[in-house]
Amino acid sequence: MSHSDNAIAWGPAPTRVSIVGMSDSPRPNLLLITTDQQRGDCLGINGNRRIETPNLDHLASRGVNFTRGYSTCPVCIPARRTLLSGQSADSHGLRHYEDGLEYDPPATLPGCLGSAGYQTQLIGKLHLHPQGKRYGFDNIILSETPNWRPRCPTQKRNDYVDWLRSQGMTKHPHDHGIDGNGRLVRPWSHADHLHHNSWLAEEAVRFLTEKRDPSCPFFLHLSFVHPHPPLVPLDHYLQRYLAKDIPPAVLGEWCSKQTGGVIAPHSATGPFDSEIIRRATAAYYALINHIDDCIAHVLEQFAGYGSPDSRAPYYLLFSSDHGEMLGDHHLFRKSLGYEASARVPFFISGANVPIKSAGMDELVCWEDIAPTLLDLAGVEVPRSMDGVSLAPLVRGQALKQSRDHLFGECGGGYHNLWIVTKKWKYLWFPKTNEEQLFDLEQDPNECRDLSGESPVLAEMRRLLAGHVADRKDLSYGLAKLKPCANRPPLVFWPAIGG
Repeated sequence: MSHSDNAIAWGPAPTRVSIVGMSDSPRPNLLLITTDQQRGDCLGINGNRRIETPNLDHLASRGVNFTRGYSTCPVCIPARRTLLSGQSADSHGLRHYEDGLEYDPPATLPGCLGSAGYQTQLIGKLHLHPQGKRYGFDNIILSETPNWRPRCPTQKRNDYVDWLRSQGMTKHPHDHGIDGNGRLVRPWSHADHLHHNSWLAEEAVRFLTEKRDPSCPFFLHLSFVHPHPPLVPLDHYLQRYLAKDIPPAVLGEWCSKQTGGVIAPHSATGPFDSEIIRRATAAYYALINHIDDCIAHVLEQFAGYGSPDSRAPYYLLFSSDHGEMLGDHHLFRKSLGYEASARVPFFISGANVPIKSAGMDELVCWEDIAPTLLDLAGVEVPRSMDGVSLAPLVRGQALKQSRDHLFGECGGGYHNLWIVTKKWKYLWFPKTNEEQLFDLEQDPNECRDLSGESPVLAEMRRLLAGHVADRKDLSYGLAKLKPCANRPPLVFWPAIGG
């Protein structure tokens, strides 16, 4: 039975329970699949004609594909706190990247599901502290990075490395020197099945086919570390993209035009060598293509031909914790409010459950994931969660109230706060008081900064001021603001001098 039938076909003898909104109904299994650092435009269905993601595209086409999904604090640890708790950075208290901080949220997605009778399993990256804390998961198979750091106190545990040792590998799996945040590239030099993507997929298959409790529904969070660097894809995927005509990075009118100089391989600001960026893009696409195939393998083993789970109800939510600038505007990595960094893939699909397939430009964010999955499972959403349930949209109903904008922030070296509406994007950099404004409808790649000429600037300032009015750590004064007016922001390139 296909999704387009919009019918429900339950498997034999499903577990039944009386919970909120689902009296005497079988409970759906829940699959949350996340990648790390995947841009929103890096799915074929979202308009990228070079990348090959046929399996994810098919899943998205059969579900609800949100083309305006955002990570409101687009860097690893704050985003993962949001995923776990449904809270914004303002609520959970971390607005920048910082390791080693223990987190004790009032409620968690796996904790709520576990209390409702779900078996809960994490496989992959959690990136919270301390390592081993389960945050409501029954069990975790943990690997924060394939680039093992045994002397790092916050990343000592790595179940992937333990598994590699069981396979006879005695040396460090990433002895190539490729940085975990850099733009340099080389192919994976070991057997294909030893790659981190492949290992995660096989662990997921093992859980779904061998380790599940058959008496209850499950929640599985399969958390891929890639396409986050190190950019070390399987060679046959890498060669596929090196042979393609990949367009150069987008360079806006406002970005730095300076040339020359030596910068670190992990530098977040350029200008960059165009050939290095081309190879980085090829490797980044290759890692995503590999993940696409891995997900197909997991789903085929779980519910494919001949599987007793072929008629089991499940929802699948796919997204990423943040994007990647990938050389656009001579910027690399994440943490910024630009589309390449903050917009992420975000779709809800599934099988044998009622889904009204659609593409939607509703403004959605990572705060919405926990309440949405809880709602789809019929579990009450805790009041501590800031996000909204998107389940009505999945069922073909309207939300009670749609957002007119999203607010985002990420601290650090390029501390930035931003507002995004259906049409406009506004960014403010507190360190320099610079601001930018983009018309996303006419300029989706944010190439022309309108902060020096648009009357919309005043309204966007008003929206941002409303979000920071009670902040003691910020001073957002209109008299101090400096529109960049389509010039390079000094926050990135201070030597330019305006």
